[in-house]
Amino acid sequence: MLTMDDAVHIKQLRVEGLSVRAIVRHTGYARNTVRKVLRDEHAFQSHRLTRPSTVDPFKTYLQERYGQYQLSAVRLLTEIQPLGYTGSIGTLRWYLQTLKTPRQQHQQPTVRYETLPGKQGQVDWADCGRFALATGKLLHLFAFVMVLSYSRMLFVRFTASTKLAELLTCHQHAFAYFGEALGGL
Repeated sequence: MLTMDDAVHIKQLRVEGLSVRAIVRHTGYARNTVRKVLRDEHAFQSHRLTRPSTVDPFKTYLQERYGQYQLSAVRLLTEIQPLGYTGSIGTLRWYLQTLKTPRQQHQQPTVRYETLPGKQGQVDWADCGRFALATGKLLHLFAFVMVLSYSRMLFVRFTASTKLAELLTCHQHAFAYFGEALGGL
């Protein structure tokens, strides 16, 4: 829930020269919410009904445990059920989201893996679906994709098979392509 203080903070960040995207990353609010605040179109709700939650009696315990170890909802559920928690894991997950900082909420789940030039390439097949030929027969089409890890240079070749012989042929064509593109390094 956006408060008046948050709106003032958003406007101050804009005055300091931050872009909408940077403000979103900094505050954790949605882009449209930030834009509405900056255009003075956001309606603040002054009276909000609050209902008791099944999590309420366990908030102190959850704050301590999550604050210390960032335990998952599944793990915390097994800990608080013997203490009398009768709610769902979804309710627990919703509450744990409120304990995360905006930076944790928008953190990327993957870590970029860097390599030195010429050390690694990654290969995969993509299923492109079935296409009708002029004869009416369906052709199953695949894409062989190779990406050089350092430069992110890409090679794609479409095939009708993913058998070993085709895989080896695709590798040969990819190496030839990269060799030509990189000047025979």
